[in-house]
Amino acid sequence: MNRKIVVIGLIVVLVVILGAGAFTAVQLMSAQNAEEEIPAGAMVFEDVMDDGSGSPVIVKTVILPAEELRQRPAEAGGVLIREIDNSYFVGTGSVSVSINVVNGESSTAVDHSGPEVEVLATQDTRFYRDVTEVSFTAAESKEQTLQQEVILVEQPDEIPTGANFQVWGEKRSDRVVADVIVYSEAS
Repeated sequence: MNRKIVVIGLIVVLVVILGAGAFTAVQLMSAQNAEEEIPAGAMVFEDVMDDGSGSPVIVKTVILPAEELRQRPAEAGGVLIREIDNSYFVGTGSVSVSINVVNGESSTAVDHSGPEVEVLATQDTRFYRDVTEVSFTAAESKEQTLQQEVILVEQPDEIPTGANFQVWGEKRSDRVVADVIVYSEAS
């Protein structure tokens, strides 16, 4: 009889401990997922930097979209490869831009892993220049969140190769008829 009560008591304690452990695990996982949620339209950059001691450090930068922009993901985003008249050709996927300066002359090399998308600007397309101040070396916490800042501008005569592009509009196969174009020059 005493043995039965002790065994039942141990089973009850074990069930309570397992239940509390499961509850705690669920709370921790949901709190961790809440931190990782990124709002629609936000841009995320992860750069590998040298921390000064020769050890690589990943710096994560999240840029929240400006209030003037649509609060949903862009139809196309990437890096400008070339422009012809009112068509901008944007390389998508994982992108890399290298700017080399030799004897005062700069050249830009652009690489991308995704498809090339044609972006057509019409007379109704609004252009914004991204003027957000981003410093990857200033991120001592290895993670920073910034608010995007944009300025409404007239359609530029020329946008340099390697400029970062975000486009909202009507997607038609590998082409987007743009309502809004946001660009920031490669630096």
